[in-house]
Amino acid sequence: MSVEGDSNTISSLERIAREQAIDQLRRRNGLMKTLGSENGEPKLDWVEGVARLLQEEHLLEEVETDAQAIHRRGVRHLIWTGMGGSVITVHVLCAMGFAAAGDLTLYPLDSTDPAALNHILETIARQKNLTPPFHDAATLHTLLEDVMMVGVSMGMTSEEPITHLTWFVELLQQAQLTPSEHIQVMTLPGSFLDQFAQQQEAPRRPLQPDGGTGTGGRMSAPTTRVFLLPVALYLTYTHSSSSLRSILADAWRHHKLDLAQESPDKHPFVQLAATLSDASQNGACRLLLEVTEEWKPLLIWIEQLMEESLGKGGKGIIVFDEQPLNPQGPCFATEGIVHVRMTADEKAETSPTFQLCLPYLATRTPEQRLSALAACFLGWQLTMSLYGYLQQITFAGQPAVENYKARARQLRSLSDPLEEIQNWKPTLRYEQLRLLTPAFIEPQETPAATFVHALRQKAYASPQELDYLDVTINGFLPENTWLSISAAAHKAGNMLLGIPAKVRQAPAAYHSTEQSEMDGPDTFVSLRILIRDHESVIAGAYTDAFLRAQAIGTWQAMLEQKRLCFLLIIDGSLQDASAPLEHFFEQTIQLLQPGE
Repeated sequence: MSVEGDSNTISSLERIAREQAIDQLRRRNGLMKTLGSENGEPKLDWVEGVARLLQEEHLLEEVETDAQAIHRRGVRHLIWTGMGGSVITVHVLCAMGFAAAGDLTLYPLDSTDPAALNHILETIARQKNLTPPFHDAATLHTLLEDVMMVGVSMGMTSEEPITHLTWFVELLQQAQLTPSEHIQVMTLPGSFLDQFAQQQEAPRRPLQPDGGTGTGGRMSAPTTRVFLLPVALYLTYTHSSSSLRSILADAWRHHKLDLAQESPDKHPFVQLAATLSDASQNGACRLLLEVTEEWKPLLIWIEQLMEESLGKGGKGIIVFDEQPLNPQGPCFATEGIVHVRMTADEKAETSPTFQLCLPYLATRTPEQRLSALAACFLGWQLTMSLYGYLQQITFAGQPAVENYKARARQLRSLSDPLEEIQNWKPTLRYEQLRLLTPAFIEPQETPAATFVHALRQKAYASPQELDYLDVTINGFLPENTWLSISAAAHKAGNMLLGIPAKVRQAPAAYHSTEQSEMDGPDTFVSLRILIRDHESVIAGAYTDAFLRAQAIGTWQAMLEQKRLCFLLIIDGSLQDASAPLEHFFEQTIQLLQPGE
């Protein structure tokens, strides 16, 4: 149930009922149709998509047939390359225990760091007792003979899957394997990836089983092949007696969309939308979500859904995991923030936290978990669309990210994208660190001092302008360095400033939450980290040029949007990065201490 409350919440629920917002959503008319359309085309197929699939069983059977064909071909390793909504669902499934299905292992791939490719190759090689280098045809044949890559793009302009497929096809050719037997593409007609697939004569499948194009990437689950194919593969490789139909039927029953339409005040996800809307300030709200360990993987999916859909025109919902915020921090506030606990317990304790009670989360079998997961996807999509309706936010499309994509495309044409910022001013240097700042920032003695000075200016502005801290890491870092940075970011944000913190990994984050950072609420400071030199790929040809271009292009686009965004470059390799980064954050923490 929602927090007991105020008349505003009741008013929002009454408005949803009075204006028949959910009826508009289902019928695709009125304001809902306008807000759910991109370039005049409704992107609302996800609303009734499950019901349509249950009526047309042959569509689900076709996906299951594809999964069975992959199994018969002897595929044991499936690399799923995509960005944003094309792959986050697969990340969630893998993190929830569905990565290894019988003899099949799934590998989500959404990075342009060569280290990501190396990690996958090394994992496969270990299972075959192979060690790098992988240069001769015989070794590559053994390595790749049971490997398949599925390239996915639910948008028109994503190029990362093309770079991965190009690399993989060249390896297959070196291994004297037939590429068309080891790759498959799912994308929109006419997209960059579709053009590539046609050139390669790669097998193609429609994203929506019915061939439609009315589903945005972040709504890819549970009605597109982004969800359906991995689930069908799991059922096939584990010889489950369940089917896609049975899983979706249970999910649709849990979703209770008829209840939401007839009695909005009784539906948990409608209640949540009203609570978030009424807690918002000028259309912006921070959501801190607490979930059990079993359901934590869902957080990244919810984060993308909310931030990419709603982060527009200074409005939106910013999603964080639950964090302990220091009430004595200079930026601590109770306004514009909602704490949500997602639980299966209908008798959850009463507290200022919104209790999102979903009894179906109490599952016993993997198939029940898949149904519950699909129902969660549907419920959160309903909340998102209703918040967009209440705040009049166009929740289809993500126009802001096209700016950085175009910049990155141009930067990739340079021999080294870092040349673009070689003479940027102001730049603060300290040992191996270079901090590139917005032009209006007053440089201090060190990079850390300059960063803290900017934080303090935003924190102590009137009115206060700092609601969260973002640290974005481009590419891979050693786990201990990552954990150290994450701990420092949360200490700076949670304890010293009293605000939530995000630690994102790019370029994946640029396809999930960058829309919000560029065009949503601007009450944050972002620090982007880029190591100059990355490891080389251990097989084939793949460089870090795209990764560098993305890091620089997004930073430039943020500055153009007048966002307070810094780019911290470590001049060296991965091995050189840990000490200077740890020193930077140690100094940041020290300078943020009260009295400093």
